[in-house]
Amino acid sequence: MQKRKLGNTGLSITALGYGAMELRHVDEQAAGRLLNAVLDGGINYVDTSPDYGPSEEFIGKAIAHRRNEFILATKCGCNIDATGKGILPQKHIWTRQKLTENIENSLRLLKTDHIDVWQMHGPFREELPGGKSDDVIETMLELKHQGKLRAIGMSFKTGGKTDSSQLPSAYGFDLAPHFLAWNVLDMIQIIYGGLERQNENTITGAAKNGVGVVVRGVTRKYKPNYGEVFAQARLNELCEPGETMNDFLIRFTLSHPGVSTPIIGTKNLEHLAANNRAASKGALRADVYAEAKRRLDAVGVVAG
Repeated sequence: MQKRKLGNTGLSITALGYGAMELRHVDEQAAGRLLNAVLDGGINYVDTSPDYGPSEEFIGKAIAHRRNEFILATKCGCNIDATGKGILPQKHIWTRQKLTENIENSLRLLKTDHIDVWQMHGPFREELPGGKSDDVIETMLELKHQGKLRAIGMSFKTGGKTDSSQLPSAYGFDLAPHFLAWNVLDMIQIIYGGLERQNENTITGAAKNGVGVVVRGVTRKYKPNYGEVFAQARLNELCEPGETMNDFLIRFTLSHPGVSTPIIGTKNLEHLAANNRAASKGALRADVYAEAKRRLDAVGVVAG
């Protein structure tokens, strides 16, 4: 599978990443099978979070012995209990103390001495009042200097703060420019896909400035009409023989030159293999990509 640069981090990641949130829904044995299949299939980017229940623990137990084979991404600001796995009612706390707890818990559960990519898990603007000099940012930079982190970033929430009608990509669209202007983030994780293009221009701008861009939501059906929109745009006519809508959407995302990798979570080995096959085919031909965007524009799915 093709590898791409994660911005200016020096990290080289595969054109498909694995989102380990789905490990919340399987037992330890199934998680081990999934995670080893991820690495055996050539994927080298694994994204998790303390918020994902036993996910970090499962990763540590299943593939810590293969640590040199993958880039490990997790998150911080997560208000977890003493076990490092249970989420408390106030889901996120943005203090030096909480981040220090997070890093120590994550390193212990993941059985590693460093995290490759450490992301703030969706803070709102007012939660980091100090801007790029906020205690949270200073803590992350100190941990990076100590060698516990290789890159720092931010994973943007799905939707808005209170308005469910803003789902799924409005939060990142609204706040990414604010946080990117600090010039301290090595990467961002944001929602993007062929049927959810609001962040398309944000991704272009971030990548131009050397920021790595990990995207999610590529094949997720956030809205019930996605299949109808795909049909209205006649994207099925652009699919290669045997190619599914999900396959096409994965390849559409890979066609954006600013995308470092899309992460897709699954608890199904067959789905994992299908995603891998689609990503291994790489980006769409330039003329197909241009035509797909033209057809999407015509039905109102436009770049933000």
